[in-house]
Amino acid sequence: MEFWQNLELNEALFHTLKELLIVVGIGLLLGLEREFTKSGNHQERLFAGIRTFAIVTLMGYLALYLSNLYSIWIFIATLGGVIVMIALSYQRTGKQDFGTTTEFALLIAYLLGALVFTGNYHLAVSITVIVTALLALKTRMHDAVQRLSQPDILSILIFIVITALVLPLLPNQNWGPYGILNLYEIWLIVVIFVTLNFAGYFLTKFLDQKKSTLMTGILGGFVSSTATTWYFSRQSGKSEEGGVIEAAAIILASSIMFPRLLIWLLLLNFPLFKSIWWFVLLLGLVGIGFGYWIARKQDQLSEGPPKEVRNPINLREALIFALIYLAIQFVVGYANAHFGENGVYLASGISGITDIDAITISMANFSKSGLAQTVAGTAILIAAFANTLIKFIFCLFFGNKRLKRYTSMVFVPLFAIGIGYIVFRLMG
Repeated sequence: MEFWQNLELNEALFHTLKELLIVVGIGLLLGLEREFTKSGNHQERLFAGIRTFAIVTLMGYLALYLSNLYSIWIFIATLGGVIVMIALSYQRTGKQDFGTTTEFALLIAYLLGALVFTGNYHLAVSITVIVTALLALKTRMHDAVQRLSQPDILSILIFIVITALVLPLLPNQNWGPYGILNLYEIWLIVVIFVTLNFAGYFLTKFLDQKKSTLMTGILGGFVSSTATTWYFSRQSGKSEEGGVIEAAAIILASSIMFPRLLIWLLLLNFPLFKSIWWFVLLLGLVGIGFGYWIARKQDQLSEGPPKEVRNPINLREALIFALIYLAIQFVVGYANAHFGENGVYLASGISGITDIDAITISMANFSKSGLAQTVAGTAILIAAFANTLIKFIFCLFFGNKRLKRYTSMVFVPLFAIGIGYIVFRLMG
């Protein structure tokens, strides 16, 4: 410690050195990507490399530092100088077919250096990572755009309107019978379903049918395994061909629900987590194993021609699912209103039909407030199997023969194990 004190390295100096290291690191990362990319294409000019980017990033940091001491015009004038330098360089090669990616990246490097001076380190580094990724993925992004059609672009615009514009404007308030008419939550269900359809459609453009279906199922398991099951059941029911890979996606999505449940308990109520973790985790691992086995089984079967999804924004299906969700919510509200605390298990079973996360959070909190851990843990398991039951019903009602067969091979044994364990807990 005396060594550092003798060097007179106080806290302010350490702070400055830290910021300078971040600034130089940002410049080096952006410059390294640009220099590596240009070295692979000798036909393109090397407008700015690793040294230039590091210097310009330091320039942005120094300009804002001096502006803080004297006048903001120092930063503005320096920014203008960087823009003029970029413009003159581009003018010299303007007759050739060069893009402006490096020029704009250099301008961002200047601004990132200034951003570090303001203390927003995480924001600066995050933007650096995003810009570097966009620069590095240039070829893949151009190839992806080439595969899109005009209807695809229109679908993307509609998707943005549905998710980013409409959803935030809706009121998040409960009204109507039992408070089930929450416009935000209802539209959120629509958004989840449309997102699944949207993701599945565009994944098929860049992956084969098997990989895109499995990926959609896995992602859907983290968002809403119920909506995922509805979606794939309806997809398989449109044709007698196929159904195996959709069954694998449903099983994977349903199995991911179990470890997702454990994450809530781990964060909210560790003692309750310890009481049921091994059984819930076992169910999840068994389900994932079966899902993988079914996916491998698909390679040995004739799935027929790939299913063509013509409409990535299927609002009709989404609205039907939302109406069913509303009906089930009404039943849940009725049960809670008429049975109250005396019907913990019944209420959990009904609640689990639509939302396993909500009942898990509720039981975790009730367990802290006096509800016995055995009761809370059993209620969560009942909700989980009620949720699995409704998904199995979707498969039986809407799926084709193959989907019914393969989902039954997994769901039926899981039900038997789950019911047996729940009875054991109730009797114990």
